[in-house]
Amino acid sequence: MKKIWRKKVINQKLAKEIAVNLNIPNFLAEILVGRSIDTPSKVEKFLNPKIEHAENPYIFPDMKKASQRLAEAIMKGEIIGIFSDADADGITAAAIISNFIKDCGAEKNLIVRVPSRDKEGYGLTKDFIEEVRKKGGKLIITADCGIRNHEEIKYAKILGIDVIVCDHHHADYYLPQDAYAILHPITISEESSAKFLSGAGVSFELVAATRNELKKAGKELPRPRNYLDLVSIGTIGDMVPLIGDNRIFVKHGIENIRNGNGRLGLNTLIQKINIKKEKITSQDIQMRIVPRINSSGRAGRPEVSFRLLVEEDIRETEKISNEIEIMNSWRKEAVQNILEEIEFYGFIDEFSFSCVAWGKDWHEGVLGLVAAKILEKTGKPTCVISVREDIARGSLRSPEFLNIMGVLDKLSHLLLKYGGHSQAAGIALLPEKVQEFAESFESEVKKSLKNSIPQIILEFDQYLNLENVKLAELSQVLLLEPFGEGNPNPIFFAEGEIVEGRLVGKDENILKMLAKTKDGLVEIVSFNNKIEPFLGRAKFLAKIRSSHWSDIGFEFELIEIQK
Repeated sequence: MKKIWRKKVINQKLAKEIAVNLNIPNFLAEILVGRSIDTPSKVEKFLNPKIEHAENPYIFPDMKKASQRLAEAIMKGEIIGIFSDADADGITAAAIISNFIKDCGAEKNLIVRVPSRDKEGYGLTKDFIEEVRKKGGKLIITADCGIRNHEEIKYAKILGIDVIVCDHHHADYYLPQDAYAILHPITISEESSAKFLSGAGVSFELVAATRNELKKAGKELPRPRNYLDLVSIGTIGDMVPLIGDNRIFVKHGIENIRNGNGRLGLNTLIQKINIKKEKITSQDIQMRIVPRINSSGRAGRPEVSFRLLVEEDIRETEKISNEIEIMNSWRKEAVQNILEEIEFYGFIDEFSFSCVAWGKDWHEGVLGLVAAKILEKTGKPTCVISVREDIARGSLRSPEFLNIMGVLDKLSHLLLKYGGHSQAAGIALLPEKVQEFAESFESEVKKSLKNSIPQIILEFDQYLNLENVKLAELSQVLLLEPFGEGNPNPIFFAEGEIVEGRLVGKDENILKMLAKTKDGLVEIVSFNNKIEPFLGRAKFLAKIRSSHWSDIGFEFELIEIQK
């Protein structure tokens, strides 16, 4: 796909007014205005997000009912079942509720299931409902799942078990009518700052409201913000927009970790992988923590990461961290092996509108990672499918211009099961339907795109002549952290003199260069090993990001370069 560099269109006059009013650099004001943060009060709230700015948990119509039911179960010593999804969002969602119940002194009454997708697929199962019933439980809470489990929830109700659904995934046209309560962003106003909560975020809201109900009954409990370290991991891991309440929760969650108030297991993992805890950023969480939390689920053992986040014995957390490191190494190798097979068999077609690749017995836990890498390389909606003897399961990733769930809705007759978000989904189908699905998927994507392969537009926030900019001014971009979906690292079209360039790393696959600024040198790093070191004047697209190892605290990450 052809890539076009294009500057974001913004209101220059408005940006200048904000820069003057708030005494911030003009380029920073332009970035904010370009993200619809276009009044002094909005800028103030964005740069200084406070917990009190977040929505009241009771904005969810069923929250009163749900929180009172959970509070009642805790006070009466009822058996409580928690069933979650197996990714970082689901695992942290389950850990938030579990740690809260444990802090309430009701740990012995918990039954937690973090299912292996390989063995149990997605969503609440009748097997777990039966387990809760046999132990006398009358309440199940789903964490980051459940919104499409109509039959299972009906089954639980028949058995006299109340189900509270905490989820944020794509829902059917109607919600589970047999659920005791449904906590899902679909039930609140489109204008609400809580509209984009992750599964961990929704679970946190339940905990906050339940604490309020228990407080009315005279119970003193830890503040809900103590669980925000877990919310930050789930929120970043599920790539929901870091705006509104998500930004507030992630900002304060990261502060908890920096101040040493994170989970013991999380601190142990951070130490093991040599992250400077007091300087941890959303980028560290996204690139280094989340993949490790996810690695246990991808290896078919998601309960390992869950145990890490609820364990209180440092000897155990060290042991679990070692296990997770082994699984993370396996994950990297498994992804590379599948990518090589996909390339060998020619699944990636330059002239197609999509990419659907499949192979025998590929490990289902890494299919999403493979799909994401192909999407990053091609810019095309991608589906990667593992075919077994009796079932085929796939993971899909899509660029922002296409709602992948809309495509799957049209292909539901070919699928046994499907679910997910607009940009990421999972499917299950019969092996004999894979070829037909691939052809139909290409056809539907083509129709959706109106027979025109879209160009990749690389929008940049600002033009910079590096020789006219001071390092201290550039560093103010870090005020916009945490970065992530919905609030990406600002991209600059920069021009300057490259004075040093070299390849580093074990395989010499990382390019590091130094460029002149008005009062010093700034590092430019590239993980694209196709770019060779060079010296001289250059124009390039790059994003600013924090750096633990740089003396100035940040660096440019190269996107594209014109020599």
